[in-house]
Amino acid sequence: MLSLTFWMNMPSFYQADFFRALLRTGKVNLKAIFTNRIPEDRVKLGWQNDLEGFEHEFLDEKHPARDAFSKALKHRRKINIVSGLWAGKVSETVLATLFLSHSRYFIYSEAPDPRERVSPVKQKILTGLGGPVVRNATGLLPISHFAYDYFKSYGAAESKLHPFGYFRNSPRTGTETLPPANKTTIDVVYVGQLVRRKGLDLLFAAMEPLFTDYGSLNLHLIGSGDMQSELEDWVRVRNLSGRIKFEGTLNPRQVTERISRADMLALPSRWDGWGLVVNEALMAGVPVIVSDMCGAADVVRNGVNGYIFRSEDVPDLRDKLKTFLTGQHPNLLLSEAAAETGMRLAPDNAAYYLLSVLESGYVDNYSTSKYPWMANNPLNLLPKR
Repeated sequence: MLSLTFWMNMPSFYQADFFRALLRTGKVNLKAIFTNRIPEDRVKLGWQNDLEGFEHEFLDEKHPARDAFSKALKHRRKINIVSGLWAGKVSETVLATLFLSHSRYFIYSEAPDPRERVSPVKQKILTGLGGPVVRNATGLLPISHFAYDYFKSYGAAESKLHPFGYFRNSPRTGTETLPPANKTTIDVVYVGQLVRRKGLDLLFAAMEPLFTDYGSLNLHLIGSGDMQSELEDWVRVRNLSGRIKFEGTLNPRQVTERISRADMLALPSRWDGWGLVVNEALMAGVPVIVSDMCGAADVVRNGVNGYIFRSEDVPDLRDKLKTFLTGQHPNLLLSEAAAETGMRLAPDNAAYYLLSVLESGYVDNYSTSKYPWMANNPLNLLPKR
């Protein structure tokens, strides 16, 4: 029985799914230690403190770093999995404590936004301080190939790099309102913040001429953000209010139901360390179109379960959309492949994959240096019954 301690910033519904999947294996004791409770802005989006089914605690609100140091010493003989390399004082305190006490620890992290420039002097300091912590980690769980390369820049050995991601339970419950057989519209849905980083201006520009060419095409935006007024003005000036619809914010369950009724999900981000909505779409059998600056593009195969376009390249995005709209790849086949990829992204598969990393680094003949949820690897990592 493995004793695991997860150090997380705050609770999330998808991490809770993964923790419960780990416990279902019957091979771990697990405790999650959170720095913060869910902030008010996310509560308004429907997030809840999903803490059922696993042991957990929160750090002292007044002195979180000091409390983290004390608890890291207490948990130093367990396997610690720490979210983030430079994710704030708490994670830095935990990692420093585990490093200095020669503990077994894994770092579970996205890459930083590459558009945020770091001065050479600061980068040298970060590398000097973080390099030993990364190199002495028991293992590293990079979220996407961006994080894989990021860890390597700190001198990480490839043998310690085990590609990872985010995982959540299938949105299919049997109660979703699925598209009717006689559906006459083509609905593209976007879910996320309405901010520049998400590339919605690129999506609008790519789709503008397509609304003329494809009379059944609609775009639905789920979310809110500081670009909303600008985007609404853009729509109004072009008289596209009947084709581009702002549906506001939805809670996580409503999001999965809404995605399941779409024909395609678009994530045109200039940067996304991953992009959980891609998982949600694939698990619902909905093809996706994502930029190559989204970490979740790692699980997308062009023309098979969706499309990848070059970030900032409006013509390339438009061409990929046209390929979908003209049916060059039949929608049913795209949907079936999307659902298959979604099955691979199930938390139970990820749980057994992580166990293989913690125990030996291999699942049967499968090296953990590659993603287990890609098509050339076994569909299911769960033990045979």
